[in-house]
Amino acid sequence: MKLFITCIAGVESILSKEIERLGYKNLKSSDRYIYAETDDAGIARVNLWSRVGNKVYLELTKWRVEDFDDLFDIVHSVNWEKYCSWDNPIHTNWVSIKSNLDSVPAIQKIAKKAIVTKLTGSKNDILYENADKKPIEILLFIEENECRVLLNTSWEALHKRWYKVVEHDAPIKESLAAALVLLSWWSFKKPLYDFFCGSGTILVEAALIARNIAPGSLGRRFSFEQFAWYDNKHLELALDEAKKKAFHDKKYDLIGSDIDENSVRITLKNAKNAWVADTIIVKQKMVADYLWEKNLSWTLVSNPPYWLRLNESNLDSIYRDISTIFKKNPELNWWLITSYFEFDTMINMKDWKKRKLYNGSEKCYFYKKIY
Repeated sequence: MKLFITCIAGVESILSKEIERLGYKNLKSSDRYIYAETDDAGIARVNLWSRVGNKVYLELTKWRVEDFDDLFDIVHSVNWEKYCSWDNPIHTNWVSIKSNLDSVPAIQKIAKKAIVTKLTGSKNDILYENADKKPIEILLFIEENECRVLLNTSWEALHKRWYKVVEHDAPIKESLAAALVLLSWWSFKKPLYDFFCGSGTILVEAALIARNIAPGSLGRRFSFEQFAWYDNKHLELALDEAKKKAFHDKKYDLIGSDIDENSVRITLKNAKNAWVADTIIVKQKMVADYLWEKNLSWTLVSNPPYWLRLNESNLDSIYRDISTIFKKNPELNWWLITSYFEFDTMINMKDWKKRKLYNGSEKCYFYKKIY
């Protein structure tokens, strides 16, 4: 099995380490994806365990394409009878990077025609699609004229953990929150704090990491479960493995606060849904309350408000409070992600490093205090 696993830009190295820890080798990494060789069980295990991955695709074939005739031939060459039932809805998506083929309608039309022709035996037939069935998603990833035909095994993106029944107005993606915690090198023996917890995503993801709970084991479903050719014993074994490796009884100091009372309620609800409420403490508190505290000794990973999240004129004041708290607590391990780029003018950038990341399509910077 060859798996093509997508992710947000900037976390490819974390994703590679995740896959290596599962025991799979021969990894290749590029912008926003990695490529790995696994066994059949790898489809279930990677989907269950990846914290920062977006979708897990199975590579069906790979050829060089110079024109649309080549594209039709490569898609048509796949044994679609194995991967699709006669009435499955089929969705085709595409990515083209530095390639001859870059017409969205043409790529999708030709790919769909090639699949229908293979299934029906005729270029003129129409495939009946049962709207009650979950669609089969095919991704054509064309890079420098090399085309990979990929089958989505995840269904919805993996950041949808299913514990977040209630969300904040501007939530951070679960996969990004997990990446921030991993990048912070948080020591489980020490407290982790979030001054702007919102819907509690950073705190919940930190708890899942510390307790070694596979994020995909929290009640979500995957598209590979409906594949007739895939033996779901692999999923049963992967779920059993995840259950044995989790530490449900271990507690950690995960402390959150937010100025909004509703955010506190949302955080507690989401923590309960993820079975980690017993190790998370949340209080209603504004960041200015921390101005009078000194010698704070914990790791802070937080996502403060910025223009797209807060329609108020006091953003400058909030970030100046943050800067002051930094100065009063030099031993605090600070990590902040924000799109409020004016923050650079409030701190001494000689004491900081920043890493570009994306929350969806929104560019952010993850600030790290240098000691």
